[in-house]
Amino acid sequence: MNPALYPGPGDLMPQYAGHPHDPRTPDDDDGDDSTPDALAEIREWLAIAEIAHSKGDFRKRRHALEEAHATLEEALS
Repeated sequence: MNPALYPGPGDLMPQYAGHPHDPRTPDDDDGDDSTPDALAEIREWLAIAEIAHSKGDFRKRRHALEEAHATLEEALS
């Protein structure tokens, strides 16, 4: 067999196949990436909940965990 006749990458995929790491792939970014802000807010609420737990303030801990949960739900929607 002649290796020149073997199928190559161009035979299996077109020149541009839309691979996510290809620099020619258009960005799917809608311009509103609030993920880092949401994560920072969740971390703040979790820190408040941890401090409240260590002080024995379970009502404040519950409130902080509910706020963190609401922020996470909002970020995922």
